[in-house]
Amino acid sequence: MQGTELRLKTECGMTSYEAIKSATIVNAKLFRTEGKIGTIEIGKWADIIAVDGKPDEDVELLSGLDHIRLVMKGGEIMKNTL
Repeated sequence: MQGTELRLKTECGMTSYEAIKSATIVNAKLFRTEGKIGTIEIGKWADIIAVDGKPDEDVELLSGLDHIRLVMKGGEIMKNTL
């Protein structure tokens, strides 16, 4: 599970922001897919979630379903409780 991986990275010394960045833009560059994923930009695949709070300060917000309010996959809204 992605949230667990991010939590473990913070336990090993990364900040929440660094852990999120490692799972998004850094992985996109590593796999040479930065034209499709990694950042929120026009023309990209639009896989995104919205949560209560600030996950860049508290990565635990990404670990469970309780805080997730919006899920978008391929530009299509899959869940919306905003």
